Amino acid sequence: MTRGLTNFRPAELRAHRMNVDARTDRGSMTAERLAEAVGATKAQILAYENGHRVPDPPRVRALARALKIHPWQLMNLDERKTWSLADFRRASGLRAQDVVERLSISPKNYRRFENEGIVPSRRPQFIDEVASALMMPRRLVEFAIDGTPAVQRRQTRVAELVVAMAMDYVPAPGPWRGPAADDPRLIELAAAYGRPVQRLRRVLAYELGELRQRQVRAERERVVADYDTDRARQAGARYALDRWNELFDKTLSRIPRRLERFHRTAQPSEVWQRLVDLYNVDAAQRPDAGNWAVANLLSAEPQALPPYLVEQGNIDDVKVCRLSTAGTSHVATYAGLYAALYPGARKPVRPRPRANSKVYSGVGEETFSLPGRGERLVVPQLTLEATREVVAASKSKSPLPISLSSSYELMVGATSLTVTATGPLPNEDTD
Repeated sequence: MTRGLTNFRPAELRAHRMNVDARTDRGSMTAERLAEAVGATKAQILAYENGHRVPDPPRVRALARALKIHPWQLMNLDERKTWSLADFRRASGLRAQDVVERLSISPKNYRRFENEGIVPSRRPQFIDEVASALMMPRRLVEFAIDGTPAVQRRQTRVAELVVAMAMDYVPAPGPWRGPAADDPRLIELAAAYGRPVQRLRRVLAYELGELRQRQVRAERERVVADYDTDRARQAGARYALDRWNELFDKTLSRIPRRLERFHRTAQPSEVWQRLVDLYNVDAAQRPDAGNWAVANLLSAEPQALPPYLVEQGNIDDVKVCRLSTAGTSHVATYAGLYAALYPGARKPVRPRPRANSKVYSGVGEETFSLPGRGERLVVPQLTLEATREVVAASKSKSPLPISLSSSYELMVGATSLTVTATGPLPNEDTD
């Protein structure tokens, strides 16, 4: 029996073979015809259907193609919740070597990802790439990774190491420096995630530093609760102390999970800056609001923006982008970790409500719309500021043009944004 294809269900193969052509009123497919279509013998097909043999992944893919179904439809989908990523791969009719070739990655790195959930450090979009190669949603890839025994063991061990380090470093007197670079526990953590020790040190310095702040607040309340002569203040301090201790415990318990998720989705500094720029001008997917940023003004390489975090599209022929729901959450959740990794990077600024409105606006936000379109577009703040500096420095103070596409131009004035058409509009009839 082929290793890993224990989820193959013989009855499904027979059922689909008997029904494959029923949709076109041509009757069922014979075993001989199916065998001819996949380069097998009738005896092999019948052996598959009777459970005497299990097809290998390439044969599964060929069978599915001949039957015009997804390879998963030949599997026992009732047990899908227990599948590992390798099970999903095999159920998609792919060998590990097939994925390695599709993704142009070394077998060692792919094996580490499939068996240990370690994303290659130079491939920040790797989970999306794997999802595409396996023809499955990203969320299922993450679900399968979470269920990997090695990942679960790592989470347990990381929790032990983080708690031990918190007990040693958080209450230590003196200025906060974070964990020592030669701490064996830090070195073990770095190896567990396949990342440099210095990187993990910065990340842990931030996470444990947050715990330290909570402990400092708790100790302040403890002093009031123990020594203040006012009973009301003592009672309030005891309540606050309990709350800070509870928050300390919750924060500590979340660190292992945060480390796991962050090291799967962490982006390089340039991409992080683009995410922050989108966040700061409220270019985000919202039910009742949110802007679109002009993509070519945000990044020279929009394709480098991860599709999981950034939604891209077109408004007429203007390429636009905005944070997805996951992207907005990513920026808000991991801003502190990125600040620790990239100290000079711009920081996200929480959008503020407009006056008398529940709709949020970005930092220094100015929006415009294309003629006849209702979507709000926004120019990244740095681009807008740089253009206006040129306007202010010129003698004429005349607006400067910024090309949005072959059809539109944005005139940037000292206090205005105006869109003009530079040619036939998209879908516009011409003589």
